[in-house]
Amino acid sequence: MDQERPVNSCGGFELTKRKYYFSTKDLAIIALLSALGGALSTYVGYLGNLVNHVIGVPFGAGQFLAGLHIIWIMLVLGITKKKGTGILAGFLKGTIELFLGGTHGVVIVIVSSVQGLLADVFLFSDRAKEQRSFVRYSVAGGISAASNVVIFQIFFFAGVPVLLIVMLSMLAFASGIIFGGLLTIQLLESLEGSGVVPSRNGIIVDQPKGDYDRTQGAHALRRRRIAVISSVMFLGLFTIGGAYYFTSVYSLPGNDTVEIYGHVENSYDFYYGDLSEHEVTINAELIGSVTYVSPRNYTGIPLSIVVGVANPLDGSESVVVSANDGYSAVFQLSDIINDDQ
Repeated sequence: MDQERPVNSCGGFELTKRKYYFSTKDLAIIALLSALGGALSTYVGYLGNLVNHVIGVPFGAGQFLAGLHIIWIMLVLGITKKKGTGILAGFLKGTIELFLGGTHGVVIVIVSSVQGLLADVFLFSDRAKEQRSFVRYSVAGGISAASNVVIFQIFFFAGVPVLLIVMLSMLAFASGIIFGGLLTIQLLESLEGSGVVPSRNGIIVDQPKGDYDRTQGAHALRRRRIAVISSVMFLGLFTIGGAYYFTSVYSLPGNDTVEIYGHVENSYDFYYGDLSEHEVTINAELIGSVTYVSPRNYTGIPLSIVVGVANPLDGSESVVVSANDGYSAVFQLSDIINDDQ
């Protein structure tokens, strides 16, 4: 911001500049990409659930897409090239995801902030951001993506074998290399080629004897074209899938009702307050094939009551519970009806 101040008794003025670490352009880039990343993270979670269903596991396989969560943070670092942008973008991204109804609650803010911090640490040098070294970007992206496994283990899981944690971390690390490293660099090259991001190098004017320069320029142009084509294809497919998700699967948070429908006599919208007199508290532990949660109290309305109001018709065999982020679980109707807790 320019500011005038007097410098002599004759009323002369000079201009001084108040310097800020982040320019207005930097803040706009951080805000826009963080908002985009926060909004699309619910869609990425949905894709992860689809991968889990295809593989046939309850969780974990979706870590192959973990790099998509940090690509926005890496882009912010690559464009602004300033220290601290990673953790700022991560915090904003996590906050936006929280207020858009993220299923992990406030923990997602911690996860995104730590991912941004790690990206900042491993790309601490402004020169490292400028050079776009594949190794540096890959390490930063891989470790940032893998950190979510450790954080979720701390907050949500207990008793998971160390070997499984290591395997999931390696899968997330590989995803971070692909999306946070390779794809981020390709996107930055595409943005640079289109003029959105300032070019790192000056324009080389070929001399009469500059065959080598012309050859190098042709190779650079070819690489940029490949980067643009691959980026456009990825973003196009990602956008189409995102449009389908937000129009056909996702529902905005804040709706306290659950739609009960299917092969039943009475389809209805379940509201917790309507059946609050059936609320119970039980003490239970989770003993899964890979996960163990120690005994703790759970309060709610038994699923048997909720399903019973709908009065399932003859021939009904299972109950599918689906969340607004695309996650679903299947229970046998007989198990629900015969469960006295």
